[in-house]
Amino acid sequence: MSYLGHDVLELNYNRVGAFEERLRRKFVLLSSKTGRRIADEQAPAPAASRPFTWTAFGRDEITAMRTFLDARRGRAVPFWLPSFQWDLALAEDVSQNQSSATIWWVRYKQQMWGTTGARRHLAIWSLGDGTMDYCRITGAIDVANYQTETLTLDPVAQREYTRTKTVLSFLKFCRMDEDRIEISYPSPQVAEATIRVRELPLEAPL
Repeated sequence: MSYLGHDVLELNYNRVGAFEERLRRKFVLLSSKTGRRIADEQAPAPAASRPFTWTAFGRDEITAMRTFLDARRGRAVPFWLPSFQWDLALAEDVSQNQSSATIWWVRYKQQMWGTTGARRHLAIWSLGDGTMDYCRITGAIDVANYQTETLTLDPVAQREYTRTKTVLSFLKFCRMDEDRIEISYPSPQVAEATIRVRELPLEAPL
């Protein structure tokens, strides 16, 4: 699948080992040597990196893995990666062709809307059949009731999204964090690679 001209890695990866995420952000430490130190951040969003394990079973999955990795050309070609987490939760069902979604209040407008496109893209997927759609959040309204917020979706809802069976995951714009990725073969029909990706918050489309 592709979204806004870039491939999407629709891989609910193998969550093995300890969870690790690193944040990198440029800042200048301002200090008068006599007063309080102040950190002046030079980027509006941190670049997070995390590893995941990709396990492929059978010849078709192994071929798909190698094809995707070869197409990245190391760190050169970016791609989209769903978080596969329940980042936002629907407060109401969404009908097909509806252009807005009401979510439970999480200060999205205040803390996530920001000045970058890092949290303006969603992977909407069903817990039932795993169907996944992609959309961009073009507007956010916080009515200050501390209960719900309203998001404007582009394109409109491709199908009905029920609040109890629909997961809203952030779609992150990423690249490989290494040029060389090793693939191991525990058996002739199994391939496995540990891949570290870095998010590109300042390059995600608004």
